[in-house]
Amino acid sequence: MRILDVPDSDNNRIDVDLAHDDEVFDARIIDTYGIGYTFSFSVKGRTLTITRTGSTDEDQDQDEGWENGFCLWVYRRSTEVIPDFASTVYTCWGLRREEAPLDTTKVIFHLSVTTIQNMAFDGCYCLLRVTIPDTVTRIESDALNYCESLKSIRLSTNLEYIGDHAFNGCESLQAAFIPPTVTYIGDDAFCDCTSLRFLYVPETIDHLGQNVFLRCDQLSTTVSNYLSKVCYNTVNPQMIQECIQTHGIELATLVDNQQMTALHIICANPFVLGDCIRAYLQLSPEAANQQDSDGMTPFQYLCRNDIAHTLLDDRSFSSLMIWWYHCMPPQTETGKKRKHE
Repeated sequence: MRILDVPDSDNNRIDVDLAHDDEVFDARIIDTYGIGYTFSFSVKGRTLTITRTGSTDEDQDQDEGWENGFCLWVYRRSTEVIPDFASTVYTCWGLRREEAPLDTTKVIFHLSVTTIQNMAFDGCYCLLRVTIPDTVTRIESDALNYCESLKSIRLSTNLEYIGDHAFNGCESLQAAFIPPTVTYIGDDAFCDCTSLRFLYVPETIDHLGQNVFLRCDQLSTTVSNYLSKVCYNTVNPQMIQECIQTHGIELATLVDNQQMTALHIICANPFVLGDCIRAYLQLSPEAANQQDSDGMTPFQYLCRNDIAHTLLDDRSFSSLMIWWYHCMPPQTETGKKRKHE
């Protein structure tokens, strides 16, 4: 597998040499410089002929060729497994200059990946959720820049570095739980994440860049020190039990002007385990019916947390749902009315 560089051109047709007779290529452009043009491809021997067939810009249609180059993935039939080029599921290898096709809807990380490289998923507008494995220690600059549909991100528990603009423009992202291993967050890392409602940032940060949360206008929940213990990315039942026993009813009270309890935040946490939720409800059941400023209960956050649903096997998640409804205190008439409204 290699990246084939296609140079810029003053003509609408260009020939590019392939390195081997058995090479096949993925026709999806993996470099954002190619946005705005459509191409057709034909291969004869080791010659790949690329023809520009159209443009989304009227001004570009009047010109010949294309400015800047772009890149394609190339594979060898004799030595490599050829992926399904029509699939929108993408396997990330963590290679330098690697960029996923823009229509990628799901990412699978190879076990060898330790770094998500610069611009690896830049502009992947179809991504809804990403689960980053615990082998990853670095997310480089612009790695998930302008993934505008991304709602959920589960970060590696061994993550150390978040580069500049890493999640810039992820306007659908609602929550971020940064593990305590992170010591560096670059400039504009979460800039223009306009749906970001709450965020856990550990005290271990040595470098917090400029404008990290610029224009995150929904970000108004501040998690206090004792609440952070139960909103922590590696939260476990023992931590919850100790914290609630120490602080008691305080954990069922409102959190800032979002009217969230710690249980809301736990249920939005992609690291959550069913045992943690059970432990919380057993000690503070009054939090189950608490609605936040959007009328959402904690369980509604859990159901909306697609990553948590995926990490919990179906049996565990279903049993948690049944258990929750049976242990919840009865709703007030007001609560029932609001739910139907």
